[in-house]
Amino acid sequence: MEKVTELLNSMNSMSTELYAAIYMGVFLVVLGLAPFLAKLLSTDFLTFYKKRESIRLEGWGTRAEKSVSNLYESLPLFMILAVIIHMQGLSTDTTALGAIIFCVSRTVHPIAYILNIPPVRTLGYAGGLVGMVMMGLAFI
Repeated sequence: MEKVTELLNSMNSMSTELYAAIYMGVFLVVLGLAPFLAKLLSTDFLTFYKKRESIRLEGWGTRAEKSVSNLYESLPLFMILAVIIHMQGLSTDTTALGAIIFCVSRTVHPIAYILNIPPVRTLGYAGGLVGMVMMGLAFI
C-alpha cells in the first residue's frame, strides 16, 4: 500500500517538462496518422489494404510523411532534456517555458508543413530550437 501511495504522490509532482514530453509523444502518434490517412484517401480501400506499402504519396501526403520524420529527428533530444530536468529536480520557470515553447512550436511546424506555409514552418522549427536551448540552460 505504501508503494501505491508513493506512486500517486510522485504523479502529482510531475513537472511541466514531463507533461510536455508526454504531450509530444501523444502528438507524434496522432501526427503519424496523417500519412496513413493520405494513403487511404488516395486510392480505394481494397488497393489500400493490399498495397499500402507501395502507394506513392503526392502533395500534402508527402509533406505529412516528411513532417513525421522531421519530428522524429528533434524529439529525442527534447525527451532527454525533459526527463533529466524532471529527474534531477532542475525545473525552473525558464525550463518550463522552454518546454511549452517547444510544444507549441513543434505543433505548429507540421501543420504549416502539411499546409505548405514555409514562413510559419520555419518559425515553428526555430521556436522548437529556442525552447530546447532554454531547457538546456538548466545545465549551465
